[in-house]
Amino acid sequence: MKGDTSIAPLDPSFHGESNYEVGLESLLAEAREKVKKLQADPHTTQETLQDATQNLQVLESLWENYHIGMNVFRNAKGGRDGIREVKPE
Repeated sequence: MKGDTSIAPLDPSFHGESNYEVGLESLLAEAREKVKKLQADPHTTQETLQDATQNLQVLESLWENYHIGMNVFRNAKGGRDGIREVKPE
């Protein structure tokens, strides 16, 4: 095997996104829902709400940083052609 650099297409279940993107989207949705529920609960302590809000901010920062870093790749000519198209085996 001599320098094989082919990239396998992504799993179709990820709809053209990486598993990192899909996982982070899921974590973000859960964190947003948790903050929303804590804000609605009159028995929530300020510390608990602050922790959940900080966790959400960290996830949002990861999301933003990932997309900023991937922007050049995605905008490059043909940068995601092999990723977006799921090729049958």
